[in-house]
Amino acid sequence: MVSVAPRALRNPLSLVVLGLLAEQPLHPYAMRTLMRERGHERTVRASGASLYDAVARLERSGLIEVHSSSRDGGRPERTTYRITKAGQTELQVWVREGLTDLSNPQRFVAALSFMFVLAQQEVVALLEERTNAVSELIRSTEEGLGQALDARVSEIFLSEERYAQALRRAERDWLVEFTQQLRDRTLRWPDRSARKTAG
Repeated sequence: MVSVAPRALRNPLSLVVLGLLAEQPLHPYAMRTLMRERGHERTVRASGASLYDAVARLERSGLIEVHSSSRDGGRPERTTYRITKAGQTELQVWVREGLTDLSNPQRFVAALSFMFVLAQQEVVALLEERTNAVSELIRSTEEGLGQALDARVSEIFLSEERYAQALRRAERDWLVEFTQQLRDRTLRWPDRSARKTAG
């Protein structure tokens, strides 16, 4: 049975740290640089302090560990971390949950960034599951809106839910197209075995 990490660790920043370390060992400064280069900072708030806090919590939980330490001249010692086997397992759990959980859009974006820790076929199945859930939510909400109109609720008071419906439809359409591209292999899936391992 997979152990579940404490809820304090289940946040997008921790997911990003684990995802980056699944590629190669890194020190926090390199993590921050990669986060900036890849645009993770647009969806995950990560000040220097919060990143170091996340690294410390993940290390205490046994999901990452020290890989090496080095000192360059008079600069402070730089510690490089790597993901543990438990961390790899937990990362896969988080990605699976993030790809299907409709309650946290930020978590979904983070899970998409690191979906490559799973097999392509599994990601396709999970995205199809999400598409079905979004479609059902659209259907049930539309039914509720119809009932509200039948009860003579003024259309103006339904604007917020109409907006949410528009976002859901946009997500559903994107999911359908993206999943089809993965299924057809028109989007190239990275070769995990070819990733560099740091020393």
